[in-house]
Amino acid sequence: MEKAITAYAKGSWSFTTNAGFDGVLTITDDGRWSETRLGLSGRWEYDPVRVTVTMDGTDSEGAKPYIIPSVPKPAEDALSRGYRLLGGWSLSLGEKMKARRDKDAVVLEFEEFSDGQAGSPDHIESLIFTLTRFKEAP
Repeated sequence: MEKAITAYAKGSWSFTTNAGFDGVLTITDDGRWSETRLGLSGRWEYDPVRVTVTMDGTDSEGAKPYIIPSVPKPAEDALSRGYRLLGGWSLSLGEKMKARRDKDAVVLEFEEFSDGQAGSPDHIESLIFTLTRFKEAP
């Protein structure tokens, strides 16, 4: 039986990006998340129609949360489609994201992201996160 997106997300994930950085993302049973690259943390919540993500410090000061509307409950369905993003970080990441599975990894592609360095050999037009679940806690 397929896991619900909330159960599937829990745990520790290593992540890499096509921008050349990596780290660890940890999601706990109570909806807390944290990552090691920038030391960010917050909460995430799934209700029957969307995922809402808040970031400690930033969102607690009145900023809008990051919302991904129309997220299906089964992980298999949620990780095989495109999404429109609202609020929060969508200003810097763009308003479109594709989610998919690639073997044991989850790949999130922020299609409209641009690093603003057009013409540079290191320019990135689409930011791609690859997340792989740790077999055991790091």
